[in-house]
This record gives sequence, C-alpha cells and structure tokens, in this order.
Amino acid sequence: MDRDSEALQKSYLKLLQELGLTPPDVVDGSDLKIVAAAMQDDLTDPQRLDSEMSFDPDSPFEEDMLLKPGEIPAVQDRFYTLLKNRLQIEIQNKPPLFPWEKEISDYGSETADSEVKQPVFSAASLWMAQLRRLSLPVPLPELVLLDLLEQCQSVLLSPLREGAKLVKAVDSFFPGQSRLLNDVAGYIMVSPARSTAVSLQQLAAEAGAELPSQYEDAIETQQMALSLLAAREIMSALTLTVSPKQPTIERQWLTDRGILTLKTEYQFGQETGRLQIKAELPCGGSLQFQGEQWQALADRKDAGSLSVELRELSLNRTYPLEVRLGEADVMTFAIRPMSAG
Repeated sequence: MDRDSEALQKSYLKLLQELGLTPPDVVDGSDLKIVAAAMQDDLTDPQRLDSEMSFDPDSPFEEDMLLKPGEIPAVQDRFYTLLKNRLQIEIQNKPPLFPWEKEISDYGSETADSEVKQPVFSAASLWMAQLRRLSLPVPLPELVLLDLLEQCQSVLLSPLREGAKLVKAVDSFFPGQSRLLNDVAGYIMVSPARSTAVSLQQLAAEAGAELPSQYEDAIETQQMALSLLAAREIMSALTLTVSPKQPTIERQWLTDRGILTLKTEYQFGQETGRLQIKAELPCGGSLQFQGEQWQALADRKDAGSLSVELRELSLNRTYPLEVRLGEADVMTFAIRPMSAG
C-alpha cells in the first residue's frame, strides 16, 4: 500500500513538473499525501467518477483514455489521466500566481495600448512637415497621414495607372468598400487638382451632408474623398517625370530639418539616355539611384549638395530614388523618363 501511495505521489509530482506549475523542490511529501488522498476520494465517489469518466469526443483529454487493440488498461494510467483532467480544470478556474503576485493581473491590456499608440510609419518623423501642408479642405489626423504615406510608398513604383494606385493606397482604410471607393475615386480623378474643395463640397451636397470641419466627423464617402485627395498630393510630390518637352524638373519636400530639393536632368537618346539627379540636403544623408543593371550612390555627413547619375536608362519606366536623411529616415521617390508628354 505504501508503494502504491509513493507511486501516486511521484506521478503527481511528475505531472506538476510537466505542466510547469512547480520546480522539483517546491512540493514536499506532506503536500503530495494530501493531494493524493483528495484524488483517491474522487476515485471512490461514484458521482465524481462518472462525471470525470464521461466520454466527450471533442475533449483533448479523451485521447489519453482511448485504448488501442491489444492494450490493457492500468489503474495507474487511468488515475494519471483523471489527475491531468482535474488539474487542467483547477488551473482554468483558479490560475496559478507568480511568487510576487497576490491576485491575478492583466498584463496584456497595457501591451496592447502601447502598441496602438506607436506611429504606423515611425521613420516618417522628418517627413511630416510636408504632410501637414497638404492642400485639403479638411485636415487629416497625423496618424492617418503617416499610414497613408506608408501605403503610397508601397504602390509608388507599381505599373498601375494613377487612379488604380490611389485606390490601392486607400483601400485598407475602408475594408469591404471597394466598389464605393472606386466610384469616389472616379469622381476625384475627373476633378481638377486645384478645385478639390469645390469637388468635395459637391460630393457632400450629393450625399445630403455638410462638409465637416474635422475628418472624424465626416461621413464615409467624404473620408474616402479626403484620403484619395491626400494620396494624390503625396504621390504627385514623390514622382518626378521628365520628357523631351520637359527634360528638367525640380521638386521640393519640406522636412523637420529644412527643405529637401531634388532636380532631375535627362538627356534623351533614341531608346536610352543619361539621367542626373542633384539634391540639396537639409542635413547629412545619402542618395541611391537604382537602374536596371547599375546603381549610383552618394552620401555626405552634413547639409549640402549631392549628385548621382545613371546612363542607359530605358524610357517609359519608373526608377526608384532613395533619399536618406539622418541615420534612418528613408523616402523613396519615383523617377520616370517618358518618351513623350
């Protein structure tokens, strides 16, 4: 009888260690005897035994109860399974505490809140000054602008047409509303860029709603229109298109360190040409221009001029220009040498 009791104690201790509830030196012999006696009472109680032994095909513990052909059930195995089942129920009803805890604490909510407060595009801090100056009839929240900037970066080099790029940049804001978003995008695309406020006023009038003063107060179609208008301005500022009619183009982007100026000069050949990009950086940084087979890289430690150049670039294609300011803030611009336009 002592051997059986000792075997039950060892089985219980082994189970506790497997479940990670206690190290080997925590539970002593007296604790084991008390628990073993309690579990023995469960085994001798017909009602408890019936409830513990009832078959539930969906229960994860029934897998241990099923017997394969040729196996002989053992009392110790049966007890081990019942004990495991009982401990699982006890743990769910009363989770164990850490040694420093007196009651159950919720550590997940604090982590979730801290993650929500993090900017969507944390590396965009230097670029936010330009986003705050977007010509919109209703200003967008800063977090929305950061997220929108990230989405515009992801589709900037895509071969899609402008309208499709705008929809793709904004569709994550309005899940399941692709058809309505396409309708609003079509309305925005046919409106002149300088009359965005008038267009939005007309859109609001058609929907029977006034133009709000805040983005959060706008109805869904108005938020779609505002997001699409912001995406159009962002991608326009990030795209430098040169052609035989306009071989030189200059673009400025306001950063928190000052103004970044990019000047693109293209010498057109019959099928390929030479493209040079000159930059005035507001602080130390670098330029990296990627072609089909070659890339050009230039950097400096302080504010000033930089220049990169590539030859044998194909026409009617889009090439990435990465501009890094400081140690980590990187923005990708799209360089488009076109054969006509």
